[in-house]
Amino acid sequence: MSLEPALSATIDRDVTFRLTVTNAGSTPVELTFRDGRRADIVVYGATTDEECWRWSDGKLFTQAIERVTLAPGDQFEREYVWSDPPSGEYVAVAALTADEDVTARVAVTI
Repeated sequence: MSLEPALSATIDRDVTFRLTVTNAGSTPVELTFRDGRRADIVVYGATTDEECWRWSDGKLFTQAIERVTLAPGDQFEREYVWSDPPSGEYVAVAALTADEDVTARVAVTI
């Protein structure tokens, strides 16, 4: 698989996570999503591994299969906002909810 994930975090009053998945290969990659979520972000305590926040908690998603094809060089991008997080050190993990196992992580200090 030639998918290269990257996760960044911009910290203001809120934390904005940006997940970018790039097709770094020379052939198209088809992703199959089973619902409207597309990806999820989970934030853990850096020293406790305790789950502190999950973007998808409390949300409902359409239940429909959709296929997305990434041509070579194409990117899949999503942004997620963690509103008014408490101070601390965290590790955020983003994962596509497609049929491919694609994850990225970033350390965050607030």
